[in-house]
Amino acid sequence: MKKLFPLFFFSFIASLNIFGQSYRLESIHKNYLRNQQLLRESDSSISFAVQSNSIIPPSKTSWKKPTFTLLPVILTQQFNISKPFGWNDGAMMQAKGYQVLARPGVNLRLGILEAQAAPELLYSSNQSYAKIFPGQSFLKAHLGPISIGMSSENLWWGPGINSSLLMSNNAPGFMHGFIGTNKPIKTPIGNIEFNLVGARLNSNKNLPYENNHNQLRNINDDWRYLNSYVISWQPKWLKGLFLGMTRSLQQYGDAVQNQQSGFISKYLPVVGLAVQKKNNVGDDTLGRDQLASFFLRWVLPKSNAEFYVEYGKNDYGINIRDYLLAPSHSYAYTAGFRKLFPKTASQYIQVETELTQMSQSPDALVRPAGNWYEHGQIFQGYTNNNQILGAGAGFGANVQTISATWINGDIRNGFLIQRIERDPVGRINKWTDFSIGWMPQWKYKNMILGAKVQLIRSNNYNWEKGNHSFNLHSRLMVQYNFK
Repeated sequence: MKKLFPLFFFSFIASLNIFGQSYRLESIHKNYLRNQQLLRESDSSISFAVQSNSIIPPSKTSWKKPTFTLLPVILTQQFNISKPFGWNDGAMMQAKGYQVLARPGVNLRLGILEAQAAPELLYSSNQSYAKIFPGQSFLKAHLGPISIGMSSENLWWGPGINSSLLMSNNAPGFMHGFIGTNKPIKTPIGNIEFNLVGARLNSNKNLPYENNHNQLRNINDDWRYLNSYVISWQPKWLKGLFLGMTRSLQQYGDAVQNQQSGFISKYLPVVGLAVQKKNNVGDDTLGRDQLASFFLRWVLPKSNAEFYVEYGKNDYGINIRDYLLAPSHSYAYTAGFRKLFPKTASQYIQVETELTQMSQSPDALVRPAGNWYEHGQIFQGYTNNNQILGAGAGFGANVQTISATWINGDIRNGFLIQRIERDPVGRINKWTDFSIGWMPQWKYKNMILGAKVQLIRSNNYNWEKGNHSFNLHSRLMVQYNFK
């Protein structure tokens, strides 16, 4: 029987439809379909504001013949010479020294069911830290345009390209149940996309916290329950325009389990929660923190360009008057513009700029709001495994980025200039990072290599006057595609 098992196994594999595929959020392919939309080469109804790492489901499935997919094997290495730096890198941490993350992956489709195993192995030399994460794994059922299931994938919500206020791939993916669209739903008023999740967030008091400027914190490290949603609407009367909203609410897990209430108010409170504090004055007694944002993305295909903005609030307004008279209270925003200069559908120059503002506004002089991702109920802040779930540039940071990239299929050559203000409000000495970067990408047979080399000059590092220093941040991603 033992001798027959290998024969049976390989016969079973041979009977499957095996092909190669990729992840949506990987830095190598993250913006490929988005650029194709600007070039009028792909679906114009997709907002790219409701994203996960899962592969695009095949249009036809069968209960008789499973589809087995070997996902790319990905190896990402990162090195900082002298200072912690880097974000939008999943399970990797902002740490000095060397880190490596490896991810294999397989995907199986059978009828309406889809399962994926894509664990991630992280090793960090700085912390002598090694851990296996569930990574981009899931179990889903596709019911027409709706999918439902369990997942540990990273999510990216909102229109931002380098930063997203509520959901990005900055932190490790977290375990969550979900229901959402796998493609836009056509309605009489336009196309709708959404995702609703209930999740478990964890922390580790032995590791530094990104929302404590990468310092340790001796705080309650109990797990937290996160309930979040994103919805995007493309009005049928305005082609290329997408409007949307995201909202997240977290609470310590034990408090959720001990709460005496119905299923919706206990596990899906974000669905029916009031937007004015006057209509929910008892919410602070429940030990919950929340964030919300509104976004707009406008695609201009004739100009091969797009404009986007996301505006977020860190807490309730007391009433509508409060929102109107103090729009900058507890706010953050991301705004960006991308323009393509095409020679062909696969060869073009990409120019983009993006601004992200997360420090407190001058309104804080009379009405302090705390930094973005910080409030009074949850001591870990808006994090998973001590890393910020949204924009990963840093706690209270403001970021300005300009980049230009020549693209020819999988071959790229890009450069960026970036400025980061580190939590400037209330600081006598301003800590500012200036950097220039090179972002090449090559292809050799089935292998793609993507790199990023960034030279960073820090003025008044750690808000210490005269503490000026240089750091070299480098990242190399190797992706092997099976087809």
